[in-house]
Amino acid sequence: MTLTGQEARAQRLLFSWLLTARREDLAHFRRLAKLATREWAQPSDVTEVVLHGVTELLSNVARHVEDPRCTLELALIGRSVQVTVHDRSSALPKITLPGWTAEEGRGLWLLREMADDLGYALTESGKQVWVRVSGERPDA
Repeated sequence: MTLTGQEARAQRLLFSWLLTARREDLAHFRRLAKLATREWAQPSDVTEVVLHGVTELLSNVARHVEDPRCTLELALIGRSVQVTVHDRSSALPKITLPGWTAEEGRGLWLLREMADDLGYALTESGKQVWVRVSGERPDA
């Protein structure tokens, strides 16, 4: 499967999907994200954080947003990959130090620790949450 058309020679810099966030569809969107990072020649450590970001951000929409219709975007910005989810809720995410014996509540905290940037902002129709991972590692 290829993410670009046969006549497209230039590398796509943005992939975007309108979807309904459901836990049973997470593997599908992880596969699409993996194909995008492969097309962008990202190292495996970047890909792993991107896949974790796709899983966590879409899971949070499925779990916490009344209307789970959203947009998932993957963008190549310079040498970084940004995962952004736009949803229809104005409730901002809470990132707190997790209880280590709790069954949930550590996903965004862990993602923030792994990524180069994690943020969120209100929009006219809800909010966007993003995670950015640099393809340029400090030890490279």
